[in-house]
Amino acid sequence: MGSPQVLALSRRRLKLLAVVWLLSLTGVAGRVAYLQTPKFDNLRQLGRRQQVDTVTLPASRGRIYDRAGRELASNVVRDSVYAVPRAIRDPEGFARRVGPVLGMDPATVVDRVRRGGYFVWLARQIPPETAARLRELDLDQELGFEPEERRVYPAGSLAAHVLGFTGVDNQGLAGLELQYDGVLRGRPGRALRVRDGLGREILEGRQVLSPGRRGSDLVLALDSVIQHVAERELERTVAQYRARGGAAVAMDVDTGELLALANIPGFDPNRIPENAQVWRNRALEGYEPGSTLKLATVAAALEAGVVEARSRFRCPGFLRIPGGYTIREAHGEAHGRVDLAGVVRLSCNVAAAQVGLALGPQRLHDFLTRFGFGQTTGVDLPGESAGILRPASQWSGTDPYVVAIGQGVAVTPLQLLRFVAAVANGGYLVRPHVAVAIRTPEGSLRRLDAGQRVRVLSPTVAHALLRMMEGTVTDGTGTRAAVRGYRVAGKTGTAQKPSPDGGYEPGRYVASFVGIVPADRPQLAILVLVDEPRGAYFGGVVAAPVFSRIASQALWVLGVPPSESTPRVVRHRGGD
Repeated sequence: MGSPQVLALSRRRLKLLAVVWLLSLTGVAGRVAYLQTPKFDNLRQLGRRQQVDTVTLPASRGRIYDRAGRELASNVVRDSVYAVPRAIRDPEGFARRVGPVLGMDPATVVDRVRRGGYFVWLARQIPPETAARLRELDLDQELGFEPEERRVYPAGSLAAHVLGFTGVDNQGLAGLELQYDGVLRGRPGRALRVRDGLGREILEGRQVLSPGRRGSDLVLALDSVIQHVAERELERTVAQYRARGGAAVAMDVDTGELLALANIPGFDPNRIPENAQVWRNRALEGYEPGSTLKLATVAAALEAGVVEARSRFRCPGFLRIPGGYTIREAHGEAHGRVDLAGVVRLSCNVAAAQVGLALGPQRLHDFLTRFGFGQTTGVDLPGESAGILRPASQWSGTDPYVVAIGQGVAVTPLQLLRFVAAVANGGYLVRPHVAVAIRTPEGSLRRLDAGQRVRVLSPTVAHALLRMMEGTVTDGTGTRAAVRGYRVAGKTGTAQKPSPDGGYEPGRYVASFVGIVPADRPQLAILVLVDEPRGAYFGGVVAAPVFSRIASQALWVLGVPPSESTPRVVRHRGGD
C-alpha cells in the first residue's frame, strides 16, 4: 500500500480527470443541441446546396428550310466533356493524358482543374471520335460527359451570309440565326441535379422540374438550287477577273421574296473563320452605283414632268459643269442628239447630267428618297446600311449633275433592286425578305407579314422605263445579258470607287448589272455586282454575262415559259 500522500494525490488527479471529462461531455452535448436547433436548418441547406442544384435543360433549336423544304440548318448531339477537380488526385498526370486528346496544352488543363471546385468544362461539343478516345482512358471518376446540341449546316457554305451561324451555346450570332433567334431558340427547361461528395453527378438522381419547349422552324423564300447557281456563277467570274468579291441577288418583283442572295468570298458556317471580312454581306452595304442610278433619274424626270420621253439632249462626248469639272462619256464617244431611251440604252452621262439639272437638287433628292434610297429596305437580315443620300440643302452646284449619273451617293444592292422591281411590277416598292413562314413545334404554319406595297411610280412611267431598259439588252451597253428565248430588260453600271482622301481611286471599279426577266411578264429582278475586277471592268462586259447565266437557269428552275417573241440582239457593245 502507498503512503497517505500518494493516495491523496491520486484521488485529486482522478477528480480533475472526471471534471475535465464531464466538461468535455457537456460541451459536446451543447454543440449537438446547438446544431440540432438554431443552426440545423442552415446546415441542412448548406449540405443540400453542395449535393443538389438546379440546371438548365437547353431547348432544341428550330430548323431552317428553303422554299422547297430542303433543310439548311439542323442540329446534332455532341458530347461536351468536363472534369471533376475534387476527384483528381494527380492534376499533372491527368493533364498529360487528357490534354493531347483534346488538343490542349497540359498546363492549361492543370490550371482549369486547380481553379475548379466540383465541376469545370474542358471542351464543348467535341467530335465523336474525340469522345471515344477520352472514354478509352478509363477516367470515369475524373471525367464526365454531357450531351449537347450543336448547330450544323448540311449544305456547307451554301447561303452562309444569309443563314449566319450560332455560338457554342447555340445562340444566334449572325444572319437569320441572329435575326430570328427568339423564334428559333425555344424555351429552356429546368432540372434538379444530385452530386456525390466529390461533385460527380448521380445521373439517376436528376429530376425534371419543367420540360423545355423546342424552337419553331423557319421557312425561307430562298431556293437552294437558284442560290447554288448564283454562288457558282459569281465565284467563277470573281476568279476570272481576279476581283475582290461580289454579290448577286434574285428577287420576286411582286412579293419581294429573295430567292437567292450570294456573296463571294464565302465561308462554311460549320467552321466559322476568324477573319470577319468574309462575313461581309455586300448586298446590305452601300456603294457608289454609277450608271444604274440613271434609271431613277429618268423616272424622276418623267414623274415630275420636267421632260418628256421624246425630249432630246445634245451629247458632244463631254459636259463642263460648275466648279471646273468635266463629265465625260465612258469611251469619249459623242452620242449626238439623245432622248431618254438613249440615256438608258447608251448610258449617256452627258444627257443624264442635263436631266439632273432640269430636275434641280431638291426635286432630284425628293424623288430619290421616294424611291427608297437613303433609307433601309427593312429586309429581315441584320446589319443593313441605309446608304448615303445627303440632304439637298448640303448639295453643291455640281451635285445635280453628278448624282444624276450615280456619283456622290451610296446605295445598297437591295435598295437598287427594290426600285427596279417597282419598275417591273407597275410602280410599287415591296419589302425584300428572306423568311416567309414560321412552323411551330405543334406543326402549325404561320405566314409572316411581307409588309405594305407603296406606289412610287405611275403605271405609265413604270411601263415606259421598262421598255427603255429592254433597249439596253437588244442594242445597248448590256447585250451580253440577253437570255435565249426570253425578253430581258436591264441597265449596266460601271462606277469608279471613291478615295478616302477625296476624288476617285484610279483603276478601282465596281461593275454591275441589274435586270428584269421576262420583260414581257416580269417575275424576277436580278442584280450582279463585281468588286474591283482586273482587266475588263465595264458592267456590260463583266457583270451582264453573270446575270444572263443566273437568269436562264433560275427561269428553268421556276418553270417560267419562254416569251412569245424576242427581239433580235443587234450587236455587242463594250460600254458602261
